[in-house]
Amino acid sequence: MFVLPLAERVIRRRLVSLGIASHYHDTPQGRIHYYETGGDDGPPLVILHGFGASGSSFGRVIALLRRRVGKIWVPEAPAHGFSTSANGRLTVDDAYAALTHFLDARLREPAILFGNSLGGAFAIRYALEQPARVRGMLLASPAGALLDAQDFAALTGSFRVRSLGQARDLLDRLYHEPPWYNRLLAPDILRRFALGPLRHCLESFRPEHMFTPDELAALQPPTLILWGRSERLLPSASLEFFRRAVPAHVRIEEPDEFGHCPYLDRPRAVADRIAAFVDELR
Repeated sequence: MFVLPLAERVIRRRLVSLGIASHYHDTPQGRIHYYETGGDDGPPLVILHGFGASGSSFGRVIALLRRRVGKIWVPEAPAHGFSTSANGRLTVDDAYAALTHFLDARLREPAILFGNSLGGAFAIRYALEQPARVRGMLLASPAGALLDAQDFAALTGSFRVRSLGQARDLLDRLYHEPPWYNRLLAPDILRRFALGPLRHCLESFRPEHMFTPDELAALQPPTLILWGRSERLLPSASLEFFRRAVPAHVRIEEPDEFGHCPYLDRPRAVADRIAAFVDELR
């Protein structure tokens, strides 16, 4: 079955019909696909997806936000969505380098970064490396918390899917309320994660990619972390680490009915929270 690729094509066609552009940007790590919409009213918003997800996953959020904020960019990491990888052995560092290339080329003023999961970790890394380019950050269940060996192994093990049952379990853990169609998506998840660039990317992930308390203490931009009460993928130790390590100006909210990917089952609530955060920083 190839349900996910078909769904992504249908979503892209729908977004284009709404006036949301679909473009490509060349990087040394691969050809990056991205969505673009909005005008110049306020700081630009960049949405960074998580590992194994895509820009199309945010389709409803993009559609809901396109007239409420300024310019919106939604880049897809190499080997995700419609992006390609220049190297079949994609690494986490390659994915981050490609997104950095995109941001450096596009941003003409400080942007607001929304990042989910690995996209949240990429947003934090970019804000630490280039604080002058980041106006603020809104992070939903960000990855990157420094974990002990057991929690780190359990987290990476969640993505090492080798059966349809494991693929279905991974999908279900992304939601507040797992939808019925996850069983239809499981074969595609198994195919994507078992072999190829995404598998190589997962295997490249090391504890050294996690943030230290000293690194997080240096965060400068206004930051809001959303950690849903239905989070079932990241260990509770991740949230506790962020609570201890982030500076005092970083806010943490724990919304009800938000899972690891709240934009999937609560897109309107996520769009509303993003729009409110953008309004705070205008």
